[in-house]
Amino acid sequence: MHTFKIAVFTILCILFFNTVNAQNKDAVNTYTPYSFYGVGDLSSPGFASQRGMGGIGIGLRSSRAINYLNPAALSVHDTLSFMFDFGGEMQNYYLSTNNNSTASNSFNMHHISMSFPVWNKMVVALSVMPYSSVGYRVQQKETNPLIINEVGDITYTNQGEGGLNQAMMSLGYSFRSLFPNSVLGRFSVGGQAQYIFGSIDRYSNVTFNTSPSNANANTGQYIKASSFAFGLGLQYEMPIQNTYHLTLGATYLFKNNMEVQKTDFAYSIGGWGTDTVQHKVNKNAHLYVPASVGFGATFSKEEKWLFGFDYTYRDWSGATFDVPVNTPANRVFKAVSEHVFRAGFETTPNRNDIRYFLKRWTYRAGLYYENTYLQFGDTRIKNYGMTFGLGVPIGSRKNAINVSTELGQRGTLNNDLIREIYWKLSVSVSLYDIWFVTQKFE
Repeated sequence: MHTFKIAVFTILCILFFNTVNAQNKDAVNTYTPYSFYGVGDLSSPGFASQRGMGGIGIGLRSSRAINYLNPAALSVHDTLSFMFDFGGEMQNYYLSTNNNSTASNSFNMHHISMSFPVWNKMVVALSVMPYSSVGYRVQQKETNPLIINEVGDITYTNQGEGGLNQAMMSLGYSFRSLFPNSVLGRFSVGGQAQYIFGSIDRYSNVTFNTSPSNANANTGQYIKASSFAFGLGLQYEMPIQNTYHLTLGATYLFKNNMEVQKTDFAYSIGGWGTDTVQHKVNKNAHLYVPASVGFGATFSKEEKWLFGFDYTYRDWSGATFDVPVNTPANRVFKAVSEHVFRAGFETTPNRNDIRYFLKRWTYRAGLYYENTYLQFGDTRIKNYGMTFGLGVPIGSRKNAINVSTELGQRGTLNNDLIREIYWKLSVSVSLYDIWFVTQKFE
């Protein structure tokens, strides 16, 4: 049995590092014009179990799931346990303006994560997941009659794809073993190191459809990013009457001056061939990502129910995007401070019921509201929605299939902007086992 577990662990490690390489390849992981700006569309936080509760996690402390949203939460895991979690995500968008509408969908691998103990009350988690995604294609026809009479039909195309990913190591430690009979023993601390990597392609093309004498213009930018980022986490757990638990949490992600290699290019394409107008490589460009601070709390009854909330703040207003971004239709884009509110709830009727399987399921629901960092003119882009989730136990111990669904809206039709109505489905498998035990008898 011990040899079998070593073999399984080796296979999981190979799968983990293959996922790191796969995440590094260009892919269209989203279809939203709001990924046109900055680093793209920032990924929703958490795995399926947390996303079913609106994405809360800063004050969440559970031995049944890997919680990377606050590394201090890892310390609640058994010191002999091994956990593995992997999952995918499907996204469906319905986009509309005052004049047009369209729909799109995508499905991608979302994450892979494992956790294991390294010392007394110290647990490590290794994870790979998206950081941000870019995917859009916007076309416009020339409508000025003077220009049409002069050069004919013209099509303007803005297109982008790619995104940034993160390979993460989280470490959580509980002071309970050092101060078993003291208030200090209720504190847990954590640290996190992220390696953010990936590439983004953005194109802006001008095509003369009915005038072959005019050269088409293809311009764009290729961005390759790689950088390290760091964060800290803190949790305080307070038992109430030996049945209830109040957990308070806080996180801080340090600002990151992300290293970027930027390639600007411009080509003219005509019947005579292709001419290179510009091809400039800047290996010393930077993209500033501001610090983030978060607070959260949960109140729970042991093995029965839990509810909680999170708040995070990040001030993008001082960020200077060294990598310039072309904005379509002359919209004035401005990065501003970001405020995110999340609330969620879960309940399990009877986790140990042997007669009714549905009573062993975990049922989740949540809400979120975001004042995003995107602003166009005087219009702030807001993002809000509701979530629902299920945790279906499989086998023994703490193995489960977690499913979450999310329905939300981002943007507005005001001021000729774009409104998105989206539906997301996340599915993940969480596996748990007791490892690292020395057997005395075979």
